[in-house]
Amino acid sequence: MGRYRFELATPADDPDLRGILAATEMEGAIAVSFRREPSFFEAAVVEGGFTQVVAARDLESKRLVGFGCRSVRERYVNGVPEPVGYLSGLRLLVPHRNQGLLARGYNYFRRLHADGRARLYVTTIAEGNRAALRLLTAGRRSVPAYCPAGSYRTAALVLSRRRRRPEWQPRGCEVRPATTGDLPAIVEFCNAWGRARQFFPRYRENDFFTASATFRDLEPADLLLALGRGEIVGMLGAWDQRRFRQTVVSGYHGPWRYLRPVYGATSRLLRLPQLPAPGQELRYLTGCLPLARDDDPCVFQALVEALLWRASTRDLDYALVGLHERDPLQVVLRRFRAIWYTTHLYVVSGDDGRDDAARLDSRVPYLELGTL
Repeated sequence: MGRYRFELATPADDPDLRGILAATEMEGAIAVSFRREPSFFEAAVVEGGFTQVVAARDLESKRLVGFGCRSVRERYVNGVPEPVGYLSGLRLLVPHRNQGLLARGYNYFRRLHADGRARLYVTTIAEGNRAALRLLTAGRRSVPAYCPAGSYRTAALVLSRRRRRPEWQPRGCEVRPATTGDLPAIVEFCNAWGRARQFFPRYRENDFFTASATFRDLEPADLLLALGRGEIVGMLGAWDQRRFRQTVVSGYHGPWRYLRPVYGATSRLLRLPQLPAPGQELRYLTGCLPLARDDDPCVFQALVEALLWRASTRDLDYALVGLHERDPLQVVLRRFRAIWYTTHLYVVSGDDGRDDAARLDSRVPYLELGTL
């Protein structure tokens, strides 16, 4: 049987899973580790739908040494809702690498995939994560086909303590916080708009404003609505996930090793947020549901400005908003002061999903940043 065994993790494995996350960093100019404190499985609710954690157990130590996640939920594919998988969280402790565990893990994944829950999957790999790019996209026979689908660009928008309340709004448009009474209209707008994007999740009312919802901890007042003639024409949420998901800086590499002290001195003069020291947590809000009817840049700019003004009064440094590189709303984010991060999007398929992948049309892909 060998030293390692693959199995589905259970809540009893929660400490091991969180320990692996803390011990593995994502490579890049600013290396970070993604934490799920105090509970890995309770944090997984944001992935929505059906979730499995494929784990590798070291039979000598009886501990988990690596894992990867498979989740499935309905998403719009060419405008029609169908189950689509999401592969995430691939981690392996350093002492156990180069043991052939990746191939064995994907063999186990194929057994799970045989349940027929999804034919297509999406996944992301951070720019600079050379090891993952090399292992997963080299066309190895042991790994499913990874088809590039462009880049996902995240803007870490700076929260200035001196930001003023926005005085301008598009003509005929009002921006205000949502209420629970808006929920049916919120869901209707999301699904009507989402058909125009590839892989946009199909949302239901139970995805919002409850403890077990996909948007866990997002309160109605955290979701800003743009209204025109009484109807929703755009939305943008300020999602504070720090109670269940955290990002900790592991270190700075390349030019950032030298730029960080310079940035630190400049930011103090301008009263801008500092870059955290290694071991410290990034303090940020996650922008969710960045939507505007007909991709109206004026509506989206009004929403971003309102979010930044409201967030500037909180003990936070950044608001993160992510969009695909082809998303027309990207032009709005570039008007604001930001630090940019890039991840690469892939469509993953086995033999039964190759034709589905080939039939994907040219709609702009959509990913929900707070669920990645």
